[in-house]
Amino acid sequence: MDKTHRSLRTLLAGLMLVGAPLSAGLAAGLGPSSAAAEVPKVKKLAMVDMQRVINETKAGKAARAKLEKSSKTKQAKFDKKRSALEAEAAKLGSLSGQELAVAQEKLQRESIELQNMLMALEQELGDQHNKLLETMYANAQTIVADLAKEMGLDLVLVRDPMTVIYAKDGLDITAEVVKRYDAKHPK
Repeated sequence: MDKTHRSLRTLLAGLMLVGAPLSAGLAAGLGPSSAAAEVPKVKKLAMVDMQRVINETKAGKAARAKLEKSSKTKQAKFDKKRSALEAEAAKLGSLSGQELAVAQEKLQRESIELQNMLMALEQELGDQHNKLLETMYANAQTIVADLAKEMGLDLVLVRDPMTVIYAKDGLDITAEVVKRYDAKHPK
């Protein structure tokens, strides 16, 4: 018997062992639902649009302004280095022989440095953005939890066009979350 047949037989034997208690339970009149834990019914739910919380809160606006300032500063630094590199590249036409080869090699190294600089700047901005989101989500989570307890909510979902296709207008508590966020975290 080859290896594939042996593993298939082992798998089937295992399935029969697992299925035996289930079939015995079914034969005894116990349905599959009696073995599973009961899921509590959700009576009252609400939704929060986290993108609005980020865009509309004072802290979110301040953080976005800080990110934009940081981005502009980094972009200016990158543009300065790129302009210098372009100026060096323009000088290549007047060179020849060994001078040209040395200048091209230097330009190649500086071009790689510029690409690395761009990747590092993008990484820094991405990290800053992620840190902002983590902080805002954590802060909003505690506010939403308190609000849910006050309102007697069983479930609060994040409203996102990719996951929530339709929701009744009265279920959105974002405005209240923004108001409380601003009160608790002014900046």
